[in-house]
Amino acid sequence: MRKPIVLTVLVLLVTALAACSAFTPRRGFNRVLNDRNVQITAQRALDNDTELSGRAHIGTSVYNGVLLLIGEASTEEVKQRAEADVTGYEGVQRVVNLIDVMPLQSVGRSALDASLTARVKTALLGVNLPGFDPGRVTISTAHGNVYLMGLVSRQEADAVVDVARKVAGVNKVVQVFEYTD
Repeated sequence: MRKPIVLTVLVLLVTALAACSAFTPRRGFNRVLNDRNVQITAQRALDNDTELSGRAHIGTSVYNGVLLLIGEASTEEVKQRAEADVTGYEGVQRVVNLIDVMPLQSVGRSALDASLTARVKTALLGVNLPGFDPGRVTISTAHGNVYLMGLVSRQEADAVVDVARKVAGVNKVVQVFEYTD
């Protein structure tokens, strides 16, 4: 009985945190909308590319014009094709291709990664810095590796990385931050 309640509270906290991310003062409303549109368009392009079908599992994340690609591709050529599929979108300042070339992982691994993302988001609520908003940090996970994006100060980045590294199940923390200082 206790697990469903804890899980429900966790989901509500993560949802509230995600909602807050759209209203941070470091990114304007138009930038938030553009990032979301680019993310949807890029993911759709990858999902609709028949050359990638069955040869890659790729996720996208966009923050402040930086497009991150993570997941796995069966070959280096597939990895490069995925990057080519999403290069050149208006509003994208750079593409960061961190897709791993490796055998495709199971759906179970994706569920573990989603759970890990939620646990890291929840852990960020414990960052104790004046004025820090966890909504400024976007978290993506693939293969137990946590990818952090956002527009943060170096002090905030250090604190976020420290918290993320301590979450059980995190193999590695990769910073794709932009710094305000």
